[in-house]
Amino acid sequence: MSSTEWVGFVEVPGILMIRLMSRCNEKCLFCMVADEIAGSDDLNFQESVARIASQPPGTLIEFFGGEPTIYPRFLDLLRATRERGYPCSVATNMRIFHSPKFTKAVAELDASQIYIRTSIYGPDAELHDYYTATPGSYNQTLTGIHNIVAEGFRCQVNLVILKENYHLLPQMARQVHSWGVPRIKFGNLIHVRTCAEHAVDLSEVRPYLLEAIEISEELGLTVTVEKTPICMTGGRIDLLSTERQIYGTSRVYDDSGVCSGCLVRRWCDGVDSDYAARFGFHGLERLDRVPECVVRPIDPECEPELLKMFCVAIDEAEPDARTIAELEQVWARVSAKHGDFAVFPRKFLREAAVIAV
Repeated sequence: MSSTEWVGFVEVPGILMIRLMSRCNEKCLFCMVADEIAGSDDLNFQESVARIASQPPGTLIEFFGGEPTIYPRFLDLLRATRERGYPCSVATNMRIFHSPKFTKAVAELDASQIYIRTSIYGPDAELHDYYTATPGSYNQTLTGIHNIVAEGFRCQVNLVILKENYHLLPQMARQVHSWGVPRIKFGNLIHVRTCAEHAVDLSEVRPYLLEAIEISEELGLTVTVEKTPICMTGGRIDLLSTERQIYGTSRVYDDSGVCSGCLVRRWCDGVDSDYAARFGFHGLERLDRVPECVVRPIDPECEPELLKMFCVAIDEAEPDARTIAELEQVWARVSAKHGDFAVFPRKFLREAAVIAV
């Protein structure tokens, strides 16, 4: 992807994603867009305001970079968005939020309508700063997290699974909870060819990821998993992010092996093609059942999450006309949130939440 392709807009019903530029104030060792960062131009401010103003009421405006907060007129653009009544999402390394003044300025635009997400790469400054190649970044990010939590922003911390941190995921999940953050996301690397030395065999990750998911849910965190095969989560298809259906990434599957006939194959993220070239499909397994905890009641008035799987169960017999009509209503609500929908006959459910390791 060239720098001219990177900046710009991705528009789907209900969401406008704005890539302001690729520039960043960190130099992450596993960055997949290092070349773009070196040559990206910034989006035109007036063009961005015009595109935002053209959206239907209620559209979620998502700001990405690089690091979007270093865009020269980021606050002006955020203010222009909120003045028009649009809810916002900001994907940021959070460092600028270490400033109480900046955090207050953003909070004045209504913290309840601004969703902030960031990423952590280790449980301490030594490991996080190693991966960002930016001394002091961990302390600024952590201070930023404390500041946005105190101001009442909706927020999420992403834990990127890396060679030097995968065994620390349970510890990091506890930290996220201790910071007062309500949501956590676990995600693997993509475009592994650009950062192969930082990737790890998923079979090694699996027990630590399962433990981290269990701990997170016990602590009351809302959990999402992305860029990860469903079998690595013990079949927790309900945790799956559906973002790639909008933003797109190339994934591969072992369709001549364990992925063939897997119960959840059609929804699964599979693995990065570069990962498969390096590690093969070691550790993946065919699922013939999923945990009972993944399903919800069939409720035509449900409120599905944005960009998330929604799963229900039906009796083993063919559903009657009323059930089919209710399922169609649920699917309409799920698809409006850009989620995906899975219906499982009860014979494909099992009681255990995770597979023993």
